Amino acid sequence: MERALSKKDQNMYRRSALSAYADIDVQTKTSTENPQELITLLFEKACVLMRQSQEQLKREDTEGFNNSTSHAMQIVLGLRGVLDMENGGKLAAQLYETYTAISAALFKARAESDAVSIEKLYVALSELKEGWEMVK
Repeated sequence: MERALSKKDQNMYRRSALSAYADIDVQTKTSTENPQELITLLFEKACVLMRQSQEQLKREDTEGFNNSTSHAMQIVLGLRGVLDMENGGKLAAQLYETYTAISAALFKARAESDAVSIEKLYVALSELKEGWEMVK
């Protein structure tokens, strides 16, 4: 006789399935998209992670919050790392400073569990994403 899954187990399986689907979706997209589209995907993922971190903070899910904000910070630092500093001129330098400021602010907001700062960082990343989409 099978026993019914608890609500906690159901949620764990649901999150696991969604995570596996997301990994497959990202693998598919990254193998077929051009570099400009990959940057868009990184911005989108960072924005999703920032929204997730807001929800996790509300639910007092400390582990989830720390994971989401850490992953978002890695993406921001990755975006900074792919800038063409030799040929990008002033724009690349400004973006480098912007990404550095965002990652530092995210580090601080994470340490302080600061929901207001997390929201501001989400807005900043969304605006950068929109700007990128306009110029790509």
